[in-house]
Amino acid sequence: MPVTSRRPAPARVRTRRTAPRGDGVAEGYMRVLREDHAGLSRVLREIEVQAAALGHAPDAARAVLGEAMRYLLVYQHSVHHPREDQLFERIRARQPSLFENMRRLVFEHRIGQSRAESLARDLRRATPAMLRGRPGVRLAKQLGDYVRHTRAHMRREELVFYSGAERVLSASDWAELARGPAPRDPAGDLHRLQSRYPRLAARLAAPERQVSGPSGAGAAAQDHLRLAIERVAEACGTAWRETADLARDGIADLAGVRSPVGLAKVSVSLTTRGARHAARLAWLPFRR
Repeated sequence: MPVTSRRPAPARVRTRRTAPRGDGVAEGYMRVLREDHAGLSRVLREIEVQAAALGHAPDAARAVLGEAMRYLLVYQHSVHHPREDQLFERIRARQPSLFENMRRLVFEHRIGQSRAESLARDLRRATPAMLRGRPGVRLAKQLGDYVRHTRAHMRREELVFYSGAERVLSASDWAELARGPAPRDPAGDLHRLQSRYPRLAARLAAPERQVSGPSGAGAAAQDHLRLAIERVAEACGTAWRETADLARDGIADLAGVRSPVGLAKVSVSLTTRGARHAARLAWLPFRR
C-alpha cells in the first residue's frame, strides 16, 4: 500500500494586537481637558481687562471679577483639576519617573486654588473707595500675577503632562477614567454660562473691541505693545523656570553618583543638556 506523504499544516502565526486606547476614550478625555483650557483662557483675558478697570469703574469691574473668580473656583479648581489629578495618579502607577517631573504641577493646583480663594475674598470685602486707591492697585497686580502664573501652568501641562498621559496610559486606564462623572465647562456654552454667571457671559459675548477696551489706532497700538511685553515676560519666566529645573535635575543626578564611571556618564549628560539649553536661550530673543 503506497504511503502518501502529507505536508505539515502551516503553523498558525499569532499576531499581537496593539490594544486601542479605549476606542477613542483617550482622545475624548483629553479633548475635554483642552476645551477646559480654552474656556479658562477666555476668562483669564477678561480678568485682565476688568483688573485694569478697577481704579476707574470699581463697581462694574468687581461684579464681573467676582463671577469670574467664582467660575474658577466652582469649575476649574473643583472639576477640571480633579480630572487632571486622576490622570496624575494613573501616570504615577504606570511610570513613576514621569510622575516625578509632574509633581510640581500637582502642587500648583493647590497653590492656584488658594490664591483664587484669597482674591475672591478680597474682592468681596473691598469697597469702591478702596478699589480706587492703593488697595485696588495692589489687588489688580495680584490678579495679573494670578493670570500669568495660570497661563504658564497651562502651557507646562499641555507640553509635559498631556503628551505624557497619552503616551503611557493603557486602554484600561482610560476606561476607568471615563467611568466617573463628566460635567462640561459652562464657558464653552454662553447660554449655560449666562444662567450662572450673567455678567461674565455678557462680557465674553461682547465684540472683541469691547472686550479688549477702547477701539482706535492708539488702543490697537497699546494692545499690540502690551501683548509683546506679555510674551517677553512669559518667555523670560519660562527660561528662568527651565534653568532652575535643569539645575535641580543636575544636582539630583550628581547626588546619585556611586562610581567614577557613573560620574563620567552624568558629566556627559549634564554637558549635553546644558549646551542644548544654552542654545535654546540664545535663540529665544529672536523667536520673540
